[in-house]
Amino acid sequence: MTTLLHDRPIEDPADVMTKLDALKDAVDSLIQTFEVQFGMQLHPEGMPGRPDPEGVLYGSTLALTNEAIGFQYACFFREEVGEQLTRVLFALDDDEATTMEDLGDALNEIPNVAAGVWKAKREIKNEAYQLGLPIFMKGNAWIKYCPRGVNALSQKLVGPDGVELQVALIWRYTEQTGGILSMTSETISNAPAHANGPAQVLQESVQAVVDTCRIQMQIECTVDPHPSDPRDADVNYGSSIALTSETGGWQLAVMANRDSCQILTRALFAMEPDEEAPLEDVADSVGEIVNVAAGVLKSSRAAAGQQVQLGLPMFMEGKSCLEFFATGIHGMAQTVQGPDDLEFHVILIWQEG
Repeated sequence: MTTLLHDRPIEDPADVMTKLDALKDAVDSLIQTFEVQFGMQLHPEGMPGRPDPEGVLYGSTLALTNEAIGFQYACFFREEVGEQLTRVLFALDDDEATTMEDLGDALNEIPNVAAGVWKAKREIKNEAYQLGLPIFMKGNAWIKYCPRGVNALSQKLVGPDGVELQVALIWRYTEQTGGILSMTSETISNAPAHANGPAQVLQESVQAVVDTCRIQMQIECTVDPHPSDPRDADVNYGSSIALTSETGGWQLAVMANRDSCQILTRALFAMEPDEEAPLEDVADSVGEIVNVAAGVLKSSRAAAGQQVQLGLPMFMEGKSCLEFFATGIHGMAQTVQGPDDLEFHVILIWQEG
């Protein structure tokens, strides 16, 4: 089951020094970004440690991956700090209200720029990574609940006028990703070569999720054939995972309302029909579904001639995570239905150009 990320021991203590060096580069890249974007000097406070979700309401994260490891570069903020930084970035008045759209755009911009600087720093040290898309996160459950085998280090930074935030590197080694070997092998052998357009990738994503539900949970699902705008979906929880490549990538998400998330969780963990699954089990179940499906999608993309790397499944709370994409980012969704009024949405997010 999922355990609290901030309470979890690092699984490989011998690797801590390497990751502390990567975190130092993350801190330096964020400091540089704030100097340029905000004209603001940040400095570290305290020692690196576990991400602290206390008081966090907003955040943004993006994937940096290669064949060996998947990182999430994440920044997260208290509510008042997120609003303050948004006003500074968009030159709003001190008493001007910030819309959720402005918050999503502003807070996505921070790790989007900083992670690019981090990537360049790691390349000097002979580490190459592919960048994913910035995803706005609301709430702090995504910090608390991560899959098994995931580790994290975080550093608190402070600046003038009460600015305080955390930068974190969350990681998992590629060989520890989930999935069923028979599913992956079957997909590789049967998948025809296809174009790389979003509509085709969405179709492959939906089929991967449907196959995952059938094989993992013995749930037979049907698909609404008409793609929709993910911002119109009725969702409370879900999980999102990045698939990156040298020519671009996608964010694959599976999201649903509370009742459907409960149905999926009970099915995956063989719970009683009337048993109430706690939030950590919901996070674990939807994370496993999207993780396995992403592995299947990776295989079908390889059969189409496109090599992709997987990021980490990130738990998502609330519709706000999908309502506000960064500039140039688009999304499509398809609705999937199953027994007992089960309904969930398979969502694909991508960037033009």
